[in-house]
Amino acid sequence: MKNRSIIRSEINHYYRAKVISWLASHVKDKREVPEDFPTHLYLGAPSNEEDVVSNKEAFLSFCNEWSTNLPAGHVEFVDRTFEELGTIKVPIHLVFETPEELATWAGHKVEYHSAIRCLSLILQEIPELIDSALNVINSLANLDWIDFERMVAVSKWFCSHRDHMCLTRQIPIRGVDTHWFEVHSPLLLDFLRDYLELNPYRKDLLQLGVVPPPALVRIVIFDDELKSKVGGMKFFACSLEEMPSLNLRPDRVVFMDNIATAVALPAIKGTIAIITPLNHIRDVCQIEWVSHSQCQYLGSIDLRSFAILHNLRLYLPNIESILMDEQTLLSNQDLWTSNDTYQAECAPIALNQSETHLYRCLLDGVYGNKIRLELERLPLALIATALGSEDEALAREIALNGIDGLTPNSLNGNDPYPELQEEIRRAKEQKQKEGAQDNGDSSYQQAQENLA
Repeated sequence: MKNRSIIRSEINHYYRAKVISWLASHVKDKREVPEDFPTHLYLGAPSNEEDVVSNKEAFLSFCNEWSTNLPAGHVEFVDRTFEELGTIKVPIHLVFETPEELATWAGHKVEYHSAIRCLSLILQEIPELIDSALNVINSLANLDWIDFERMVAVSKWFCSHRDHMCLTRQIPIRGVDTHWFEVHSPLLLDFLRDYLELNPYRKDLLQLGVVPPPALVRIVIFDDELKSKVGGMKFFACSLEEMPSLNLRPDRVVFMDNIATAVALPAIKGTIAIITPLNHIRDVCQIEWVSHSQCQYLGSIDLRSFAILHNLRLYLPNIESILMDEQTLLSNQDLWTSNDTYQAECAPIALNQSETHLYRCLLDGVYGNKIRLELERLPLALIATALGSEDEALAREIALNGIDGLTPNSLNGNDPYPELQEEIRRAKEQKQKEGAQDNGDSSYQQAQENLA
């Protein structure tokens, strides 16, 4: 004997198994009531008197429960006479005349009506997609009506403009923007997949003819002559497609990861910086005026930066690293952080011997756990001098303060600042007078030797 709770659970399973066929019958065959209605659900009434007598209280409760008002449908009763109980109306079947009645019991009445409404609009606007709509009708019916109308309009537009090649922002449908696509693209692709024969393994809109926004590459120019070729700009962003047409032709291109450091650097002759385009490294490296320049990479000293150097060197075999060496790391121990969370997928094989050694030491925790030296923490004067800047103010700062054990002539064997030589000597004498001594620090010792 099935009470209302049990029968409701059965009805819910039955509804989910049959609802698509009912909806298809309604919208495709124009049948108000599908063929399998009325539907009779057996309530499990006992068939012999022995079962009734042995469970008399449960039987009477069963009969009384099904005699009260129902939310939908009706019950078929049969009069049966029992010696001990007399004549009783025994509930045999719960009968539903329409899918709406059954959906009411299953708790899906609103959902069913929403599905009918959605399919009616699809049949009116894009009848060729009615089968696809039936496959995803639950998701479509759960949309707010305004978003469903937009879904229909967008789907209709793509069916007519699949090869239009436009940005999502250019699709002329009111209320549809890039954010709308971010939220609704999965459902849109599922809806259109069969009709447009889309790749079932792809989840992007490119297969619909949508083009992504242009990939922008940020560029910093340090040379005044080169700036004049782009209207005097020092820092700007250029689309990847337009980069080959830039009439720059620098002597040197420095890839840098940190934009704050790049824009803060002073003038450097014949040099530009490209903020490393992590998603488009190959495309940028293959641009003619980039590949024909002297290329360098200035990154942090950490696992991630060595991985980036590896990727750059795959396309620019002669690219050099700057300040990514053990001396720089050990000379700036006070600037270290312990937050290197980069997870290496594989060893970067494109590193040279010294770079590989430093990479392995970082990976193995030779200097400490998760040690890294971020580019932005290095003194700007050190970076500028390493890049060959002729800015006298920075050179004077290095000369007077012995930043990181480096002086201009310790970087390339030549002194590009002969006019500062006397000032450097005076700085050395002043430090000696103030009692500056070598305390065993190798970087300070190197500074003293360079000043000599």
